Amino acid sequence: MIEILHENPWLSLRAVRDPERGINGYVFSHEDRCQGRIVAVLPFIDACSGRHYLVRSEVTPCWSLDPQLSALTGGYEGGDIEDDAVREVLEESGYTITRADLIPLGESYASKSADTVYSLFAVDVTGRTQEAAVGDGSLLEAQGSTVWLDDVEVCQVRDPQVAVMVMRLGHHRR
Repeated sequence: MIEILHENPWLSLRAVRDPERGINGYVFSHEDRCQGRIVAVLPFIDACSGRHYLVRSEVTPCWSLDPQLSALTGGYEGGDIEDDAVREVLEESGYTITRADLIPLGESYASKSADTVYSLFAVDVTGRTQEAAVGDGSLLEAQGSTVWLDDVEVCQVRDPQVAVMVMRLGHHRR
């Protein structure tokens, strides 16, 4: 049985209770704003110096009030998750892509304390022109920027979705 302990338009805290299975109040978060689904996209370029990855530098208040590096992400808005991925790339990086450009990298969770499912994609933007990111209208996103990282620097990003996407992209075959 799932009990809602607290909820607001963004997030709910839920507890699972099933004493017969030894579960007596396992608490986790559910992202109500996006129906528990988020899209994450890893743009990359292949250059003679190697592969480079595009990440966000923005304030994520639960991590720090200083900018942190993270994946390009956005909440599910209904419909096809690939449309959300295309929109997020434009909003957060300034690259215009299509659904056909997306490289699917599967799904993942971020932690054992949240049921959020991340739909992961990569996109090769080699040779494309980066315009100004259009943003989503939020102040934190408007204050953020993008940063290109090489294959060594990207391994230092603390956002687990970045590591998952880099690893899966490295093993992807088109």
